[in-house]
Amino acid sequence: MKECYLSRTYIVKVKFDLSGQFTVDEVTMEINVSLRCVPVKGKANRELINIISKHFDTRPSNIKIIHGLYSKTKMIQIV
Repeated sequence: MKECYLSRTYIVKVKFDLSGQFTVDEVTMEINVSLRCVPVKGKANRELINIISKHFDTRPSNIKIIHGLYSKTKMIQIV
């Protein structure tokens, strides 16, 4: 019997401030997140992936940024 994996794609809008807010809108498939670290050498992307993986209770390796690696608006895929 084969296992079937469903992937979800979300639009992520990133802000940089100390509030640490995180909201998910399942209807529009949009995530709004405020990061605390600066966007230098991929630190912000790593923090973003860690926050999203904790929320969706999955491993960070199951989350991929498929568009907008250097942008505040990103598209991620959760496998």
